[in-house]
Amino acid sequence: MKKQILLAALSALILAFSCEKEGEPETPSVFKNQKSELLRDWIGLHLQVIKNTSGVTHIAFGRHFAYTGVALYESLVRGDKQYKSIAGSLNGQVQLPEPPQGKPLYWPASANAAMAEMLRFFYSAKPENVQRIDSLEAVYFAKYSTGANPATDLAAAVQFGKQVAQAVIEWSKQDGADGANIPYTPLGEGYWEPTSSAPANMPGWVNNRTILPGSIHNTMPAAPTSFSKDPGTPFYNMAKEVYDISQSLTEEQKAIANFWDDAPNGNYVTVFGHWFSILKQVFEKDNPGLMKAADAYLRLGISMHEAVISCWKTKYTYHLIRPVTYIRKHIGHADWNTFIVTPPHPEYSSAHASFSGAAGYALESVFGQNYGFTDHTYDVLGMNPRNFSSFDAAAKEAAISRLYGGIHYRATVEVGNTQGKKVGENVKNLLTTRK
Repeated sequence: MKKQILLAALSALILAFSCEKEGEPETPSVFKNQKSELLRDWIGLHLQVIKNTSGVTHIAFGRHFAYTGVALYESLVRGDKQYKSIAGSLNGQVQLPEPPQGKPLYWPASANAAMAEMLRFFYSAKPENVQRIDSLEAVYFAKYSTGANPATDLAAAVQFGKQVAQAVIEWSKQDGADGANIPYTPLGEGYWEPTSSAPANMPGWVNNRTILPGSIHNTMPAAPTSFSKDPGTPFYNMAKEVYDISQSLTEEQKAIANFWDDAPNGNYVTVFGHWFSILKQVFEKDNPGLMKAADAYLRLGISMHEAVISCWKTKYTYHLIRPVTYIRKHIGHADWNTFIVTPPHPEYSSAHASFSGAAGYALESVFGQNYGFTDHTYDVLGMNPRNFSSFDAAAKEAAISRLYGGIHYRATVEVGNTQGKKVGENVKNLLTTRK
């Protein structure tokens, strides 16, 4: 008798967990079992088109990843009852569509269509990019056509994914990025001045709308060390340290500087692509579920996007002079040059440090603080892969690489790393994806 009661109770418990709420269609188990393969391939393609894209300011690539992440997440989220839409958390007016009534959608097909639509919007300047995007979309559509649950609607899922992407694209057009390339007038001695023929990089980016309201609140650092040309002053010593390090760079320091250079040409993928390459490698290593993977993609993209705006506000508030200018003019080494190329924007705070600080925090929020990994991003260039005990360790190395490269003072990279972490923390607190 006791055995019968126990079996009845167990059956009731199983039934309670397996039943859907009344009035809601059952989520097909094929979606619940989907892993991160789709996103691994789309990230890989995104990195390819970045390498094949010219004439785009490097910070725009962070914007591309961020909006693509929103479209990806929203194209999937209605299919998983553990997650919820973030539409109400977004900054500005975004009119996301409602899924069609009838059979449940085959949600991976929706995500595939959304990713393709977003990348076509951002990277249609070159026909070969569009061909690559169309081809990958077709590969997964064919795969889903043969493997989709018969109880789901594949065609409606594709249409819904495209509609989500179009809604996000229209929302993106209102963020101010189109007006960011405004004229810049140098402020004179002691302030930043161009270090090449390139103009100041996107001074108007400081006015761009953030993805999440409040994401950069209290993230701007205090003013940098006061400028001085006098030997022995804190500013002079700060610049002299950059010069001194440059005179005795170790092979390891050179390797670090080169590995995190991420210059947006050739086979380099920008700092944004580098961190998404790391995410891709995490997917390859652990193969998380598709919804968790989309959540990680979303958080990484938004965190780096917001860090750009916070960093650019700092750069174009303080207009700090770069080490190469100071060392040549005020320390007396007129022929000195940096180990890597100095980018065309003010010194403080460090872009790589802040973007990477935010990226590391975002990935830790999903995968944990002690997640060790090996970064193979630049194996294709013959660089040795680098081992990290955590995402934070990688972010700190990205920051210090700019000191080794001769393009930032130590204080600048330390402040930038902290700034990025603050942005990451804000995003984590503002972005609630779980029910």
